[in-house]
Amino acid sequence: MSALALTLGVSGLTLISTANAATAAPHLDGPPSVQVGWTDSATPKKAYPVDSNTNVPLGTWQDDKGKSHTSRVYATFDLAAYEGKKIYGGTVFVEERTVADCSKRAVEIWRTKPVTTTPTWNRAPEPLAKLGEVLTPVQFCPGATITVDVGAAVQDAVAHRQRHITFEIRVPEQYESDASYSRGLHPYRSVDLNVEFNSVPQIDNAHLYNGGLPCTQLTPYPRIGGFAGILEAVGSDADEYDERAVKTEVVIWPKANPDARQVFTGEHGLTGRANRVDLPEGTLADGKTYVWQARVTDGADYSPWSKKCFFTHDRTAPVEPTITSANYPQDSTGEAGPTGVSPVFTFSGNGDKDVAGFEYSWRSLGGHGCSASGEYGQLECTHPLDQSGSVRANTPGGAATVTIDLIGSGPQQLSVRTIDLAGNVSETVEYRTLVPRVEPEVRVETGTPEWGQEILLKFVPAPGVTGVRDYEVTLDGGTPETLDAQEEGTAFFSFVATNPNGHHLTVRSRSDNGFVSPEGNWSTSFYPGPGVKSDVYSSPDGSAVGGVGIEGTFTFSPPPGWTDTTAYQYSFNGAEPTEVPADANGRATITWTPTATGYMDLTVYAVRGDGTISDYPNWYSFEVAASAS
Repeated sequence: MSALALTLGVSGLTLISTANAATAAPHLDGPPSVQVGWTDSATPKKAYPVDSNTNVPLGTWQDDKGKSHTSRVYATFDLAAYEGKKIYGGTVFVEERTVADCSKRAVEIWRTKPVTTTPTWNRAPEPLAKLGEVLTPVQFCPGATITVDVGAAVQDAVAHRQRHITFEIRVPEQYESDASYSRGLHPYRSVDLNVEFNSVPQIDNAHLYNGGLPCTQLTPYPRIGGFAGILEAVGSDADEYDERAVKTEVVIWPKANPDARQVFTGEHGLTGRANRVDLPEGTLADGKTYVWQARVTDGADYSPWSKKCFFTHDRTAPVEPTITSANYPQDSTGEAGPTGVSPVFTFSGNGDKDVAGFEYSWRSLGGHGCSASGEYGQLECTHPLDQSGSVRANTPGGAATVTIDLIGSGPQQLSVRTIDLAGNVSETVEYRTLVPRVEPEVRVETGTPEWGQEILLKFVPAPGVTGVRDYEVTLDGGTPETLDAQEEGTAFFSFVATNPNGHHLTVRSRSDNGFVSPEGNWSTSFYPGPGVKSDVYSSPDGSAVGGVGIEGTFTFSPPPGWTDTTAYQYSFNGAEPTEVPADANGRATITWTPTATGYMDLTVYAVRGDGTISDYPNWYSFEVAASAS
């Protein structure tokens, strides 16, 4: 059967897909043309590259002077873009524009040795193989499109890494000298090539994951619990059109029964990312070891199967632990643990060899999860025994002894559970004990804290806590800071109060014997109105101070957060307000001498530069003594 076909009608041209078109695999593409031209037997040393205006002659024809010419057409295409790809097919097509005799047609196409410039008649490339011919006339003439299946030739060229492929279009030898078989090809469309191709997807054997763990073939196989039904593989497809069209297929079977193979597919994958396949509930049986492989497809081709991966499915929880303490008895005894000594606990797996370790916390124990945080978006699961607050047993089913820092005083509850190698956990066991007060004391050394002023704090060890080496201090949830303790175990810490809303501080002591105290807490907040201080008329305990005729000063400071305080308005016992300007620091000081004894109310408002008065005043009250105190 001929490899040539005819398409009738001027609008019947075969469409060439472009590299930007997103189509399902395999894909159509038009490779770039290297050269298209024709030769002339009458001028055997001259080449004729096509232009957009002159019909391309094919066969024998006569010029205006009656001179006879014979022409053949050559077209070369660049196949470099298809190296390493699978070729599904190729089609060359040309469009007839003029025909000498519509009752006659004889056209054939050859593959020649590749040339990159249009040849001459005398230096025509060597023919390699005839690819097809058509000898059948058509009713619609002229204007038919001739299409030629050249898929096998394109496949061969790509397989042999030949960058260029050249086609010769000619009238068969027995008709070539007969001018009635001549025709002129469309100059603009000239000769085109369509290639149907696909990049075969690839599976990455280095990036296979089961249950959030990397694939392995080494024994003992990993034991996986709740996430065992999540299998992931990284596949890739070099075709940009297939970036979001990669599907992952896994096959899984019990190691002991290779015939019980099941295949599952993950529909929505991305090239170069971990594509997930979720096994249906009930696929895996507890205690069995499974083998699985993966491959990817773009809908046209499949990658090879990946290497084999092995794991054991384990959903059986271990037994509960037993908890004892060498120095902190259970609260049922009514005894508290020792002051300044960390509690020591021993956990036992009671001989259950499924117990690999223990998880513990003074707070409740939460669940364990995984996140898609890996380099390729794969699920990553950290084993509970690799996280803080856990310890491994000395042998399977054995015990572990830990020293645990305290988090508070009074009745405390330690929660403990066992963990197996698959990450399964037992029921939680609780150990209640009494903890003496051991948090350090925080003392303010600079009087009542003021916004914008330095605050000096002194840390003092709790009674009975000895050998304090240093303190860990955290201000407003920031980075912890370590302060060395002085000989008596105290330390000082200062900072400027810059937050209008106040400050919060935590501090814990650390002793030479390894004891770490629970956190002591200190906080301060600021009244939103202006501050008032007096050198004489101040009485924290409410007693009468000063006296008639005794002068005192009152210093006003800005409300927290105010940086543009220019004045203050004040009045005693509801008198007409008096305004006093503020200095460059936003503060002002007045003097006042009482003329009578008894209770006094000083009301102070802050004033901004734009005249705005503070919403909150300071109501400062005191009692004037009957005589000098």
